[in-house]
Amino acid sequence: MKKIILLLLIFSSATILLTESCTKTSTYYDTTVIDDDCGWLLNIEGTVFFAAGLSEGNKVDGKKITIQYQVSAIPHTCPDGTSLSVATITRYL
Repeated sequence: MKKIILLLLIFSSATILLTESCTKTSTYYDTTVIDDDCGWLLNIEGTVFFAAGLSEGNKVDGKKITIQYQVSAIPHTCPDGTSLSVATITRYL
């Protein structure tokens, strides 16, 4: 019985780890670039982020781009005091 529980625990852990690593590295998101008083922003699935790593060629208000990104633990503070999460672009499609 202990062996079965141990095997189930190992299988469950491996499945969770594989699922998380796949979704973080292979998912692309369609975004809209926004030029704002706060700087260059991205609207990703209805959430607005401060854009880190946005290439010069994509700094066009309203431009649609497809990216992979990671959210920074440190927020960006706008001149008006608004705090936004930072999306660091890791890859363009």
